[in-house]
Amino acid sequence: MTELVSYSAAPFEVRSDIIELQQRVWKWLAQPGLWWSGAERVDIAAELRHARRCTLCAERKAALSPLAIEGAHNRVSPLPDPAIDAIHRIATDPGRLTEAWYQEILEGGVSDAAYVELVVIIACVVAVDTFARAVGVPTFELPVPEESSEPSRLRPEGALQEGAWVPTIPLGGAGENEADLYNEGFVTNSYRAISLAAPQARMFFDIVAVYYVGRDHITDPTYSSRELSRAQMEVIAARISALNQCFF
Repeated sequence: MTELVSYSAAPFEVRSDIIELQQRVWKWLAQPGLWWSGAERVDIAAELRHARRCTLCAERKAALSPLAIEGAHNRVSPLPDPAIDAIHRIATDPGRLTEAWYQEILEGGVSDAAYVELVVIIACVVAVDTFARAVGVPTFELPVPEESSEPSRLRPEGALQEGAWVPTIPLGGAGENEADLYNEGFVTNSYRAISLAAPQARMFFDIVAVYYVGRDHITDPTYSSRELSRAQMEVIAARISALNQCFF
């Protein structure tokens, strides 16, 4: 596999499974997805990184309400305006997103399934970028997108509106393309939240398994395959969630 990420400059050795995973994430990012082309997916990653330097986002973040500040985002890609706003808002001010805002994204032409795939892409890129910064190396150059095929536009037939903003696959409602995600009977809300983009969601849960623990062990408070105990892992996770104002 071509080296897309490297920790040769890191001050300490990085686990080989993390490097292999991040290589796969970068290769996955460059490929056509469900609703976004390879070029658009890389553009989503570029906008995600750029959002932290967006003047409008900074002004909105400092305001009592983001609705009080009007203007245009500083952008680096030709993605449609609703997608740009979604990326920038999710990246810089996720705690104040509302269902009304989400409905505006849909009315602007981004479908519910495309929105969920966009969220999955953001989550995966953030996981790679945050790890790189944490170990003291520059974020990696984004991959060259593949242009060999179009997005599959595969939408789960069993997805229903169950009370969340986006449709989700109910328990017992997974089709053959999603069956492996639901095959153990226990499905966390984080799985269900992005099940509308199930084939893409697999990459996010691969990250969870390598960084944290696999889903087969999530409910076991004594399980840990790391040098940290599960209790230590949860204390760190809870503290970071609190600092990030993560209501989940």
